[in-house]
Amino acid sequence: MGDERVCPSSTLDHATRLLGVVGPDGRVHYVSPAPALDDDFRRRVRESGGAERRFRFAGSCVESGCAQWTGTRCGVIDTVLHEAEVQVDGRLDTELRPCTVRRDCRWFAQSGAAACRVCPLVTTDSRVS
Repeated sequence: MGDERVCPSSTLDHATRLLGVVGPDGRVHYVSPAPALDDDFRRRVRESGGAERRFRFAGSCVESGCAQWTGTRCGVIDTVLHEAEVQVDGRLDTELRPCTVRRDCRWFAQSGAAACRVCPLVTTDSRVS
């Protein structure tokens, strides 16, 4: 991917792959490898509704094309890190969970291991239907 950053919280419309499934506990449970999305999957997910509440998708970071872009960085992970009261459970940076996008992840590039620790807590769309 080179210098292109990956958004780990893309909408279905802009996603290129499935990153994880939101479990009953509200946490994202990652799938590995992260499968590419095809038209059939997109159609079925749209028909059943609530795609971003049930899944986490990854896609290209569009920077200034995104409402979350602050002008220099993604505001989502900054907000999550600022507001979340997360117990880190003693993991060291070298003990992070496996991740299929970390190498190119916008959040990891900005905030390092701290972003990885809160990432499972982020759902793209948490509105109640």
